[in-house]
Amino acid sequence: MEQNTGMTKTYSKKFLWRQRIGFGISDYACNLAYLMVNTYLLIYYTDVAGLNASAVAFMFLVTKFFDAFTDYVVGTLIDKTNTKMGRNRPWMLAGAPVLAIGMVLVFTSPDFSQSGKLIWAYVTYIIFSFGYTLVNIPMGSILPTLSSDPTERTKIVTSRTIFSNLGSLTSASMALFLISRLGGGDVATGYRNTNIIFGIIVVIILFICVFNIKEINPAPKVVKKTSIVKDLGSLVKNKPYMLMLAQTFFLFVGYLGMFATIAYYFKYIVGDEMLTSVAVSLLTIVPIASMLLSGAMNQKVSKKNISILGTAIQILGFIILFAARESITMIYFSIGVIGFGMGFRQTMFFSMLADTVDYGEWKNGKNLAGTQTAVSGFINKVASASASAIAAGLLAWGAYDGAAAVQSASANTAITIAFIGIPIVCNVACIVILFFYDLDKVYPKIKREMDERRVLNAKEENAYVEV
Repeated sequence: MEQNTGMTKTYSKKFLWRQRIGFGISDYACNLAYLMVNTYLLIYYTDVAGLNASAVAFMFLVTKFFDAFTDYVVGTLIDKTNTKMGRNRPWMLAGAPVLAIGMVLVFTSPDFSQSGKLIWAYVTYIIFSFGYTLVNIPMGSILPTLSSDPTERTKIVTSRTIFSNLGSLTSASMALFLISRLGGGDVATGYRNTNIIFGIIVVIILFICVFNIKEINPAPKVVKKTSIVKDLGSLVKNKPYMLMLAQTFFLFVGYLGMFATIAYYFKYIVGDEMLTSVAVSLLTIVPIASMLLSGAMNQKVSKKNISILGTAIQILGFIILFAARESITMIYFSIGVIGFGMGFRQTMFFSMLADTVDYGEWKNGKNLAGTQTAVSGFINKVASASASAIAAGLLAWGAYDGAAAVQSASANTAITIAFIGIPIVCNVACIVILFFYDLDKVYPKIKREMDERRVLNAKEENAYVEV
């Protein structure tokens, strides 16, 4: 049931929950792939494929130049897409099988020379990244079209982040178990077969998502084309968005850097690699509580302040982790604190990005959701590559030896810096950036004026049809 209330429409609870859950499961699929790659690919390259850590670090950075091109192309194509399915869903549909194939290929280790394996790593990582682009950019830019109400957007994002963490939990709890069971005694085969299963799950879930959501707040159709330079100039003038780009970089360098080295930390510092699954599970289960809490808090507390609170909690967790490395109980407690802080940040992060799209349309008169999501998606990938490259670079600096059962003191120091030190630095940078973000204060005015514009545009279109 839909009810017309003048400027806006109200929808039945059944429809709203279908939107929330239908969209939310998309990030279950994405994070199933994303966390698997960001948690296990680096250690797979160094310990299973036998690649040099420095070469891998360079590869992660170089492949981002390709992403710079594909991310922007996909984003601009989304902004120009007008179909019965809307702007975004056709791209999610096309990207699902590419992402799944990429997942399998990056965790396949052909019997090549070192140079051949490295070339294979370049090619397959690019395929995976392109598949992720095809799915994740439209998944990000579709959010403003699912609702025009900022509170409802927070609820939709809460659903997304909860399912995102459940996807992470699946990777965390099942990956090492499946690798050991599906390899027939061969670790490389276990990695490949595990990702075949995960890839099939990704395709099925993304198809369910695409056919269960609806773009009820579509962006205005593109009538007059503008140049790339002008579009990018509009983005630069969008101050809240530029601050969110900086936030994106530091948030994900710290967050993904932690995941890239968590297996190393528990294997060599704690002394039991299998405990990695417990730690990653805590990092994905505990945030669900703060995600649910953040949705309620956003009724009275700004998104900015909730984000700062979550970041401060994470810093505290890392400090506890560094101070209590000898106690497994305190290690798990600190991991839980870090996860609790991340729950606040994840929910607010995606909701704030959606708000910056409205700000850009309000200020510049053009909705650039696809382009904005493409650029932020590219920054996310740069952060991901930087996190892996920094981790791999630190391992090389510490003389890490993937064939050794016990690492040197310098290698253990490098692992600790990557797992604890880098996230602390990045989180401090995020707090500094957030102090300059002030969109929450003016957003009610922006939404009111945007609603008025759309009602006026709708009346003009109806008048034109009648004539």
